[in-house]
Amino acid sequence: MAAAAAQLSRVQAWIAARGRWQRWGIALMAGALATLGHAPFQIVPAYVVSISCLVLLLDEAGSRTKRLGAAFALGWFFALGHYITGFYWIAAAFQVDAETFGVLGVPAVLALASGLALFWGVGCALAMLVWTRDFRRLPAFALALIATEWLRGNLFGGFPWLLPGYVWMPGEPVSQLASIFGIYGLSLITLLFAATPAAIADGGVSAGKRFAPLVIAALGFGLVWGWGAQRIAHAPISVPGEMPIVRVADSGLSQAEKWQDRPDQEWRVLDQYLRVSGDAADSRASILIWPEGAIPVVNFYPLENQNFLDAIGTALGDRVLVTGMTRRELRGDDIVHFNSAVVIDGVSGRARIDQTQIYDKHRLVPFGEFIPFWSLVSTLNIAPLQQIGAGFEPGPMPTRLVIPEAPPAVVLICYEAIFPGMIPRAEGERPGWIISVTNDAWFGNGTGPEQHYVAARYRAIEEGLPLVRAASGGVSAIVDAFGRATAETRRRGSFAENAIPSALNKTAYASGCALWNGLLGGLIALLRFAPFAALRSKEDKL
Repeated sequence: MAAAAAQLSRVQAWIAARGRWQRWGIALMAGALATLGHAPFQIVPAYVVSISCLVLLLDEAGSRTKRLGAAFALGWFFALGHYITGFYWIAAAFQVDAETFGVLGVPAVLALASGLALFWGVGCALAMLVWTRDFRRLPAFALALIATEWLRGNLFGGFPWLLPGYVWMPGEPVSQLASIFGIYGLSLITLLFAATPAAIADGGVSAGKRFAPLVIAALGFGLVWGWGAQRIAHAPISVPGEMPIVRVADSGLSQAEKWQDRPDQEWRVLDQYLRVSGDAADSRASILIWPEGAIPVVNFYPLENQNFLDAIGTALGDRVLVTGMTRRELRGDDIVHFNSAVVIDGVSGRARIDQTQIYDKHRLVPFGEFIPFWSLVSTLNIAPLQQIGAGFEPGPMPTRLVIPEAPPAVVLICYEAIFPGMIPRAEGERPGWIISVTNDAWFGNGTGPEQHYVAARYRAIEEGLPLVRAASGGVSAIVDAFGRATAETRRRGSFAENAIPSALNKTAYASGCALWNGLLGGLIALLRFAPFAALRSKEDKL
């Protein structure tokens, strides 16, 4: 240990001299800094500094007898700072019905951040199992963290929000790598890239060995940037009139305004949507998209009210409307509810609904749209925030919906858009575009809606499909298959309108994501476990 201490750099020695609580505090602040890498800030250097700081903290943990516990604590505190600052906006959802749920806002954020931080704690502990004192700890760190990030995105329903790869603005060159490796592969590369500057602080090695990883990473970054720029430069040119024009509309109502208890509430909200949808006779758009749960269920269920549907049909004319709606079904003696998306075809002023062209949301938000273990907790009188009975019933995985006068589409409702791999890819099942309907008005004016928007745009890059997104209180946009917005609006009570961009051929990721990510993971694992004899020493392995 004395020999190892003599080889510490000044940075490593300074960290080693800090007390345990000081190191935990540094990790907490570094995690908070990492949030600046995500939307709406997208300050990638801040993310790089924070990840490199975590690696240097883990270097100190590696010198301890109980190094796994020390590494876990550092990873947990880092993620706690990251998720508190990244998810603070969740508290706004509890203020919609402040009298009932208001006091739960802050505890909910702390509980969520604390729970999700466990994945980073486990990731850092896993990395410590194969930690070294040279650059090979960097791929070990990246591989361990992406493994637990994948678990975070899939276990217990999954919550793959703020994945490392999202620090790259969608539509720019680096983001195009998601068309090969998806967001998890891009996140793995991002973690490795962000950790590389930590090698500069390595003690006991020459300047060449300290800076070589950074130089190699910079060259790799340049190659990725150049490839992405070329991919974008060769984007197909859309032919005017080739694809229909679509309008995405936001009513402009806050969540509280939308759910006012008034006898004419559904009609008042409908009037708002019709205003921003424009007159059928003058509209350029042949397809309208309204957000998730566009019309509230206060006095009646809109899909069961013929007068309401007639009013929609009259306003549509010959246009098509895809909108989020709450619907119900009778199962025996029970009524079940669905958070659905419905295709309403306007035919000469009449609304026509094909029951086979309704999509029921598959991935529901725990505690928001349903209560886990409802039979056990129902006696506590805990209701979902959506306030629809005992919550919604999940539907099957998304399938293609027929959109008149347009290519078939797949609808993703709300946070389904943060999950990669939900788009059908089988022969004859691939859609021509993605429709995302969401209600981000739950989250006020915080950073959450921008983070959600960035994640949704990555689904377009991964699949090579355009994305049309209607959001209440968020960003409504039309996005091409490269993740670039061709039209967007952040202003409530407004709309965005443009032709649906062209789809690309199936991407490498959509064709074989497991293969490409396996090759990427194997290559990075090779960096850790290859016999770099020149770097080995008797004290190399901790």
